Amino acid sequence: MKKIRRLFISGLLAIIPIALTFYLLFWLVKSADNILKIPIEALLGTYYPGMGFLSLIIFIFLVGLLTSNVLGRWVMKVINNSLSKAPLIKNIYGSLLQIMQTFTNGKNKSFSKVVVVNFPNAVTKSVGFITNEEISFGEEELVSVFIPTTPNPSNGFLIMVKKGDYTEVNIPVDQALKMIVSMGTLLPEHLQAE
Repeated sequence: MKKIRRLFISGLLAIIPIALTFYLLFWLVKSADNILKIPIEALLGTYYPGMGFLSLIIFIFLVGLLTSNVLGRWVMKVINNSLSKAPLIKNIYGSLLQIMQTFTNGKNKSFSKVVVVNFPNAVTKSVGFITNEEISFGEEELVSVFIPTTPNPSNGFLIMVKKGDYTEVNIPVDQALKMIVSMGTLLPEHLQAE
């Protein structure tokens, strides 16, 4: 009986990531199709499944092409300024824009260092990412560390610790994210302090 249960769990663990990946892709294609079906039918007079998703990919490519020249950057600046001043929208748009800039700006050192900190208490250690190394709080120099939750690293805790109250470790950010998403099953062989 234990062997049957172990085989079932092994099969389930193998199938879940594959099934979720295909489900997410299916959901993206279906959502794009549902949103763009009516405009495509009105424009072309016909519609086939997948045209909405293909249209979305082409649109994203064209926006990228537009924003890579001077005129496109000017248009984006006007749109950014307008959305940044609109009531209610400015809070949502501003937050999303800052998050995107954090991950795409090469000069920004956010999420560039993997650290281990004592969290949620002095005995327990948690893996986190340095998001800001230059915070002044009165006389103290603090560092902000994002502690992601597992298996969904988009949620987590933002803590502030004194400089030196964390230990940098010798693994890259992508490997640390794999470790978090896998709930610790994909640990590196040696986790060493830098």
